[in-house]
Formats: sequence, C-alpha cells, structure tokens
Amino acid sequence: MSKIAQLVGNRIRFFRKGSGLSQEQLAFKAGLNPSYLGQVERGEKSPTIDSLEKIATALDVTLEDLFSFEYERSLKSSDSTFIDKIAIQLHGRSQMEQEAVYNFIKQLLLFRDKK
Repeated sequence: MSKIAQLVGNRIRFFRKGSGLSQEQLAFKAGLNPSYLGQVERGEKSPTIDSLEKIATALDVTLEDLFSFEYERSLKSSDSTFIDKIAIQLHGRSQMEQEAVYNFIKQLLLFRDKK
C-alpha cells in the first residue's frame, strides 16, 4: 500500500461521502467495478489515470481536486477559522446543497438573534 494511493483513496472517499453517494452508486456512475472502487478508496489498488478521470467526472470534481491534500490538512489544522472549515466541507458539493446550507445558517442566526 503506497502513501499516495492511500491519500488519493481518502480524497475519493471524502468527495463521495460529500456527494451522498455509496461506493456502489459512485462505481456505477464511473463505470467501474464496486469492488475495485472499494480497493482504490482503501489504498489497496493504485488506479489508472483513466479510472481516476472516470471517478473525478462521476464526482463532478477535477483530477487536481483528487490530488489536493491541503483540504484535509486545513480541516485538521487548529489555525483554520470556522469559515475555512465550512468552506472545506462545502467543496465539491452541488450549488443546490451549498445554497441549502447557506439558508439553514441564515435561518439559524435569525432565530438566535431574536432571543
């Protein structure tokens, strides 16, 4: 198991869960075997560039996103502001999901301010 395979697998899992997809759903969208995708996420298999492109397309992210490990480091960093952490969580989400989170926060703050 190589370190890069584990890091890429973690990024794929991060985006997959952020999109609300199961491994099977993502595998279907990407045209890959679900067992293979699980091995990739666990870092047991090193995916080909073609497989990575299919996964990125199915997740609606770029190949660069799959290799951008700064997000995970930023998420764990105590120096990150909460706004940064929220932005990291929203990265890769659809416009509709981002808007829903924004509206929820807005309503929560309005409720809090009325007290």
